[in-house]
Amino acid sequence: MPNDTVILPGRNKGATSGCPFCKNTRLAPLQVGIRFRILSEFQAGRTGIVVESPAPPPLPPTEFIAQMDGDPPNVQMRILPREIVEPFPFSAPAEWAPPISLPAACELDSVVVGFCEAGLENDRWAINWPFYNEVIRFIWYRRLPIDANELWSVLSAHGVPDRFKTELLDFFVKGRHLLVQACGRKPVKKKRVKPLSTV
Repeated sequence: MPNDTVILPGRNKGATSGCPFCKNTRLAPLQVGIRFRILSEFQAGRTGIVVESPAPPPLPPTEFIAQMDGDPPNVQMRILPREIVEPFPFSAPAEWAPPISLPAACELDSVVVGFCEAGLENDRWAINWPFYNEVIRFIWYRRLPIDANELWSVLSAHGVPDRFKTELLDFFVKGRHLLVQACGRKPVKKKRVKPLSTV
């Protein structure tokens, strides 16, 4: 019988499951000449190429300069450590990817990873309810039209053990329903798009 501690839930498990955000969390800047696309924040989906940094002064070692597609040749963009970038070739969305936009999926990933890693203790995993409440709150507040099974696909891909599926999904359905009844903000159908799209 597999041990749940073999692959611990969180960013590392997400990376092995094909999560583009988990796979491309940067430890070092990309090298000059590498093509990439931005996965996070308001620039999500834009593509460009890494160029030489101006000197002096040199950039911090965790940053780099890029020539973004569509920008004038004399306009370069500074890529900061908090921005998630994916080097070419770009991967297709995983089968479990939720049917929401790239920026929304990136934010959801951050919340899900926080939940997964908060449940780790002594190489074992248990539900951290305050962090799971934040997953529900985020989906409700952003009015994301994903159902319980689609949320489970994301949780499972990030390593949440199967034995927690029924409990977590039941709590999600009831929790979001309560928030909608109390505060409004029903899911918006038009936000349901091709997984990780930029439109």
